[in-house]
Amino acid sequence: MLGVNCSLNWEAVVQAARGFNAFSRAFVKTFYSVTRGGVLALLLLSGTVTVCAAASTYDKFSLADAELVALKNDLVTAKTEAEQNSLREQAVAAYSWPDPKINVGIVNMPAISLDFEQEPMTQAVVGISQAFPPRGGVGAKRDQLQSMADAMGHAVKNRHLLTQMAVRKSWLNVYQRYQSLRLIEESLAMFKQLISVTEFQYRAGRGNQQDVIRAQLEESLLIDQQADMEAKYEVALAGLRRWLGVRQIAKELDMRFPDLVKPLSTAKITSRLENHPSMLMYKARVAAAENGVNYASAQLNPGWMVKVQYGLRGAGRDDFLTGMLSFDVPLFTEKRQDRVLLARKSDLIATQRNLDDWRRELRQRQEGSAAVYSRANERVELYRSTVLPQSQQNIGATLKAYQSGVTDFNVLVRARLTELKSQLQFIKLNVERANAQVELLYLAGV
Repeated sequence: MLGVNCSLNWEAVVQAARGFNAFSRAFVKTFYSVTRGGVLALLLLSGTVTVCAAASTYDKFSLADAELVALKNDLVTAKTEAEQNSLREQAVAAYSWPDPKINVGIVNMPAISLDFEQEPMTQAVVGISQAFPPRGGVGAKRDQLQSMADAMGHAVKNRHLLTQMAVRKSWLNVYQRYQSLRLIEESLAMFKQLISVTEFQYRAGRGNQQDVIRAQLEESLLIDQQADMEAKYEVALAGLRRWLGVRQIAKELDMRFPDLVKPLSTAKITSRLENHPSMLMYKARVAAAENGVNYASAQLNPGWMVKVQYGLRGAGRDDFLTGMLSFDVPLFTEKRQDRVLLARKSDLIATQRNLDDWRRELRQRQEGSAAVYSRANERVELYRSTVLPQSQQNIGATLKAYQSGVTDFNVLVRARLTELKSQLQFIKLNVERANAQVELLYLAGV
């Protein structure tokens, strides 16, 4: 059963509920003449249920609260931010030369006498050497890591939007199951009362057993539908709690229909797609791949090393000063540097294709969501202006025909079930439209 007490916030459904009340009152009026003192009629009227009484929403857990909690507890965001910080620090470290090396020692020492002044070539050596990476390599590596860090930053922003979208859709799913379950429970309560009325009719000799059995059958089917909807409601709640990162939601849920931001026009959303965080993430990855190519190209240049050494000799001899310059000679690049460069170029092509594919994906999602939103909006207005009022009129006409003896009890039951089906479909269409709206808000970066 439900643990939340809130209401459908739609005038059309409230009007439908009023039609349901009229149906119950008229049905009571039909059987009033066969009840003792109208007691059963009062029972029906007192048991009549409305869509949902308006309840105070003070201190309830709203969709806005859910979004804040989800963003705060999102582990993927925390992980991505840590990876971004790691890449930033690596970029700083990459933009530097290797540390210089100092060598200290004694060379050409006589092995037998160990006399420092015996041989002219014996000397105490102190030297320093500095390596210089291939030209352009340090800057390219730094730029590559910085671009990767930028991609992670855009990934964090995109994750915020994804989390927000997922929470909104989960909330709408909970809302749909909750309100559908409310309507099913109300219909079930009505059929329980109808069973009492038809059984009384049958015992008084003014009804037939078929009406009793039909009412009991519809009650059993509604009980099954109720159990199925309760399971879906619990699954929807579990999905919401997964995004919130909690086992239980402490506060009561505010199950009014969420007030979402109106989606932007198609032209405005299209103009924003190129600057969407997910697009910027893929573009940063392309930039990182380009810098990877630059770094691999730099490895074809020679690396350099400068070394200066001072040799101290004894016995009044002149000291030695040595200076050396060494560099790489990239003669055999075919099996190493050239292959690495080709690999980085292939990586660049792959990231560019990923960018193009994601651009198509966003455009397709925009077109699809816009179509769903537009059609769902038309259907919602159709139900609001035509279907729901007609279902109420159908109940009224069926009641009059039943009271006049023109139609039977089965037609009366079908009229009520048709109204229930229309109300459930109306809820579904509103949620379907809202889900498309949420998708469009994600694409607009809202």
